Amino acid sequence: MQLTPMDLSQLSVLVIDDNSHMRTLLRAILTGFGIRRIFEANEGDRGYSSTVDHQPDIVLCDWVMWPGDGADYMTRLRADEDRRIAMTPVIMLSADTRKAVILKALQLGIHEFLAKPVSPALMYARLERTVRENRPFVRRGRYFGPVPRASIPMPAANGQRKEPPSGEDEAVFI
Repeated sequence: MQLTPMDLSQLSVLVIDDNSHMRTLLRAILTGFGIRRIFEANEGDRGYSSTVDHQPDIVLCDWVMWPGDGADYMTRLRADEDRRIAMTPVIMLSADTRKAVILKALQLGIHEFLAKPVSPALMYARLERTVRENRPFVRRGRYFGPVPRASIPMPAANGQRKEPPSGEDEAVFI
């Protein structure tokens, strides 16, 4: 089944990255998707303030920044008393794609993880999936974020639920 391309022109997106060239590249990609309301911040603390001020539909956040990295941003965001702010969808970006980094980002409540260098096709797919899925949020112990995909039943061709891969050496699927 092929989905009709989604009109992303009404989305507002906040880009948080300490590299001005990356912010420019991401802005160009987003503009190419028809997105016109794009806000920028050059580190996590300013990104958090921009999230509160602009209340974007989606945030693209770099993992490695100084001061205020992606982990700091996610911790502050998910702890915000205003649920509209706390439940803002976040797509985390990083050139560091080690399993430990991805798992930490997931534990902090991201919606998606995208490896740098960023491919426009993958960026579009992550944006579209974030909007289409509109996953509900859950609080489980210290976790507050979107319901993990692994806990959502996935129908298989034969009608049986597909189980996510397990084991320490397996790739991380989000």
